[in-house]
Amino acid sequence: MAVKNIKKKRTVDNWKKKKWYNVTADPIFDSREIGKTIALDSKHLIGRTIKKTFDQITKSIKDSAHILTFKITKVTAGTAETELIEFNTKGGNLKRMIRRGKSKIDSIIYIDTKDGKKLKLKIFFITGTKYTTQLRREARNQIAEFYTSDIKEKTLKEAWNTIVYQKLTDKAKKKLVKLGYVNKVIVARAKLI
Repeated sequence: MAVKNIKKKRTVDNWKKKKWYNVTADPIFDSREIGKTIALDSKHLIGRTIKKTFDQITKSIKDSAHILTFKITKVTAGTAETELIEFNTKGGNLKRMIRRGKSKIDSIIYIDTKDGKKLKLKIFFITGTKYTTQLRREARNQIAEFYTSDIKEKTLKEAWNTIVYQKLTDKAKKKLVKLGYVNKVIVARAKLI
């Protein structure tokens, strides 16, 4: 019986060849370092996403309810630069806001920014009393009109700044007060399309 000479295939450990890269946040957050990642080559980093809670960037515990998703767009001199692609509010935080005898209204809108980027926003608002179906419809229309008219005049960077720091909530509440008392208005989710 002949024994075949079987050659073992050698495997190469690529781990030793990999390099560490610093990852910086979007320029909206002053390009702060948000972590480190490892890759064999810098071109393998492009397109990777990193999730961070907002309080990890601002160092403020009150911002822990939001999650930011960054996408690596370019790598220069051992530093991976990112752009913000998604803003999300934790579900548990939204559930805590809802109380008996109040209405929860969601509105999803698509907005084109001044520089041609498209954002999908989910706006969440809670009323002080129960709203009828007619009032809910009217509230959704007013919120969509308000956010669209404001954000379409901004660049993507300015729009993200407005959304992440919830700068339009007080103005939105004043806009809806004609329909009835509004307890809370927030952008629960925003995504770059």
